[in-house]
Amino acid sequence: MMKGILTLTIITQRATSLNYGENIGNVSILKKLSLGDNSQITYVSDKALKYEIRKMGKERFGWNLLDEKVKEILGKYSKKSEEGKKSKIILDINSFGKELIEKYQEFDLFGGLMTNLKGADGEKVDSSYTVKRSSPVKLTYAFSISKFQGDMDFMNNIDAYNRYIRHVEEKEAQVITQSEQHTAHYYYTIAIDLDRIGVWESENETVDVISPEEKAKRVKELLDIIRTLSRQIRGRHETLSPIFVIGGIYKIKNPFFLGCIFAKETEDGKLVLDIDRILDCNGLIPEEERANTLCGLIRGFFINEQEIREKLNCKSVGEVFEELKKKVEEVYGVSKG
Repeated sequence: MMKGILTLTIITQRATSLNYGENIGNVSILKKLSLGDNSQITYVSDKALKYEIRKMGKERFGWNLLDEKVKEILGKYSKKSEEGKKSKIILDINSFGKELIEKYQEFDLFGGLMTNLKGADGEKVDSSYTVKRSSPVKLTYAFSISKFQGDMDFMNNIDAYNRYIRHVEEKEAQVITQSEQHTAHYYYTIAIDLDRIGVWESENETVDVISPEEKAKRVKELLDIIRTLSRQIRGRHETLSPIFVIGGIYKIKNPFFLGCIFAKETEDGKLVLDIDRILDCNGLIPEEERANTLCGLIRGFFINEQEIREKLNCKSVGEVFEELKKKVEEVYGVSKG
């Protein structure tokens, strides 16, 4: 029985300068996109978001991330095959992939691609063997709601220079740097294919590798991470926890609210959310599944908060995540009643 997709579109709390690209000289450049009116917004890449999620998964829940021990698993399922006068190292891809899903939450949730493999004896595995898993958990970039205005931070550290840098590095002068700065709310979408969690897929078979209880556990832990997501960058701790969230679990695997967020920041820093646009997106959901949509917000961030609560039937953000966790248990048949 198809379980469907869990999708959430989120507006985060205000955060500052979350993702830098290449430096130009001594200037650190934020990752940005240009809009049609030649203005710019900043963004956080999906890779940066996944990095923070994986890190929090390891710290909070003891997730196993892919590491050097994968080589030991590879050795278990690779062997030498004699074909005429030639020999080659072949790999039992299915057994290898199943064990990776079972032991590594990172590989199960976010997939991976492994090529140019080498067996336990160091010999290269035949090039036709590639281990590939498409990510069941997909994230968009997180885009800023407000536009980038070209703010810069002129940085030096004369105290550290005077105390030790000039002595250790023997520099006659400290290095002056500048970095672009932007503080904004961000919005992004996450989509979790519930049918593929804990499942190994190949050309020949599709097999459940872990129990329904473990599947539900991994998805619920992911939801807990999203609920309190943060990013550590350049000595700062920036929160990406939601102030607004909308979505649910649907049989049709479509991130329905992707691209449906339109908000403006007012002079006092609060947001005005376009509710009609969200209602139109909810109208795209088949009628029999519209009741699955959940909406939550944290009070005090939106000027039109009362209208949002009434038209979107909003709860608190915490209530939405707790209800979703219960629905995940129901989907996997492990509901505690």
